[in-house]
Amino acid sequence: MRALLVNPWICDFATYDLWAKPLGLLQIAAYLRRAGVEVILIDCLDRFAPRLVGYLREKYPERRYPRATPYGDGSYHAEIIPKPPAYRDVPRRYKRYGMPVELFRRLLRESPQPDVVLVTSGLTYWYPGVFEAIRLLREEFGPVPLLLGGIYAALCPEHARQYSGADVVYTSAALPEILCLAREATSARLPELPPAAAEEARVFPAYDLYPELRYLTLRTSAGCPFRCSYCGWYLLTEGGRYSRLAPDLVGRAIEHSYLNLNVRNFAFYDEALLYRAEEHLLPILKGILQKGMQCFFHTPNALHARFITPETAIAMKRAGFVQPRLALETVDPERQRQTGGKVNAREVERALFYLIQAGYASREVGINVLVGLPKQPLTEVEASLEFVHCLGARIFLEEYAPVPGTPAYRESGLPPDADPLLHNNSIFPLYGPEHYAQFQRIKELAHRLNRELKGKPGMPDKPRHLFPAKDPLSGIN
Repeated sequence: MRALLVNPWICDFATYDLWAKPLGLLQIAAYLRRAGVEVILIDCLDRFAPRLVGYLREKYPERRYPRATPYGDGSYHAEIIPKPPAYRDVPRRYKRYGMPVELFRRLLRESPQPDVVLVTSGLTYWYPGVFEAIRLLREEFGPVPLLLGGIYAALCPEHARQYSGADVVYTSAALPEILCLAREATSARLPELPPAAAEEARVFPAYDLYPELRYLTLRTSAGCPFRCSYCGWYLLTEGGRYSRLAPDLVGRAIEHSYLNLNVRNFAFYDEALLYRAEEHLLPILKGILQKGMQCFFHTPNALHARFITPETAIAMKRAGFVQPRLALETVDPERQRQTGGKVNAREVERALFYLIQAGYASREVGINVLVGLPKQPLTEVEASLEFVHCLGARIFLEEYAPVPGTPAYRESGLPPDADPLLHNNSIFPLYGPEHYAQFQRIKELAHRLNRELKGKPGMPDKPRHLFPAKDPLSGIN
């Protein structure tokens, strides 16, 4: 049996590659290979694919490809495309991010005929790229069974079943169930795998399918132990359950990628990486330090400030966490309480202090601020920006995107069956086009405050008695 796995384009007004790989799809690939399936991967968002780099350098010799920082993150290739009718009044250019369609068609023509096609999906409002990929796959491979999964499929299954063109829309992340669906779609004789095979595939996704690998996406847990009103990660697990991989397995995965795939940059995409850090993250980092691995770790999802202690701050600094991000969201106490009480301003200030004491400059630390929440006045956002600026940290303005099934979505006024394009954070869907100028002013304020950080002294030192007398990691070099 041969399976073609596809990670489609992103269609949006703006996006950036923050060390993102289709982790679920790569876990499926690893699991299918354990069942004897031949796997082919086409990742439309792989900025370092040799075929893509060669194609773009030939077509645009005046540009530099691939676009990347020293840590591997960077801008996708993008092409302007017509806006869907739902975005007609949005005064921004709409783009397709990833490889050109012409190259995608060429790769499909060169691919051997698959027995089954599995397509993943990202954010709900990125579905136009998913639909275009499915249409082109149909043109090339005709009636070959096509299965669609991923975030969009899980959160908007009825929309996907009605409009995507996929034969099967699966909403589960359970690897044995996906293997069963592939077996049923093709009538292939595939073996039953032992339970340990699923965990092995989650620990060691099929990253070797990439000919050029600059970074890895890590998710050491499934779901989230918290229930913030605006976040829906817990909706993507069976029964909303939260689970984590054993620290020694995570350490093995990092060591394997470091030694065998020559990877140095790792991005943690866990929603609660620091939760009970003494049971999870700290053992992982201690193992990395003991083995002398020189890694760089990134936290694009932001960290839970409440759980940053002197010990975790020291461990993060020594292990190679670069420009860590903290989640504040808002300084308004009532809004903090309404959205779940995850953190307060004092805890963010204390976390920043511990990071500074561990060796970070305040301007190295980013702090997320949410804008566009239901019934959120812009004065509240401005106050949050000023608070972060006074701490001397960098502001990361996060635009709110309604997630179906969450309390904030129900408060938003959007109908349950709204077109997923209306979930797009870039259009501030709860406020309408007449408010774009006000939100643009907030963005400009955030940019100005960040520019002013140059030369700013940052948070002043505080009494050393807040720090332990003994280095908690003194035994580790």
